[in-house]
Amino acid sequence: MSEPKGNHLYVNLSASQTRRRLKSFGHGVRQVQSAGRNQAVVIHTATGRHLQELQNKFQDVGFSHRQRDLSEPIENLYNLGPASGAWLRAVGIATTADLQRVGPIVAYGLVKQQQPKVAITLLWALAAGLQGRNLCDLTDADKQPLRAQLAELNDS
Repeated sequence: MSEPKGNHLYVNLSASQTRRRLKSFGHGVRQVQSAGRNQAVVIHTATGRHLQELQNKFQDVGFSHRQRDLSEPIENLYNLGPASGAWLRAVGIATTADLQRVGPIVAYGLVKQQQPKVAITLLWALAAGLQGRNLCDLTDADKQPLRAQLAELNDS
């Protein structure tokens, strides 16, 4: 089977979630394929207003016309589950690049404002995930500076 012709739009959603969003959209969408974990590529021929409408469908999760420019979705961070990913997205942290930019302390603080019952374990998960480590591998020596920075943030 030959590859469908058209432009590519890479999005931070799985192929099935992308198809659901595009249901009854039309406007030049040829095919949706998986592009990795929680990422898909939309092959399309949309231009002008239709291209803008297509991009608007994925504004909240992130999109790019080149795969290398698309940052990893936050749900792909080691140690995070769907609930943590949803909390982070709700405070504007949709990708691992967003998390690296704001840092785990600020990200945890933002989530804590929206979800007051969130446990400190989320902070450990964020910090360890950015290092590619399991949160269970963090020692007290690793956690102490995080606690100090969190206390500083709360005091200000």
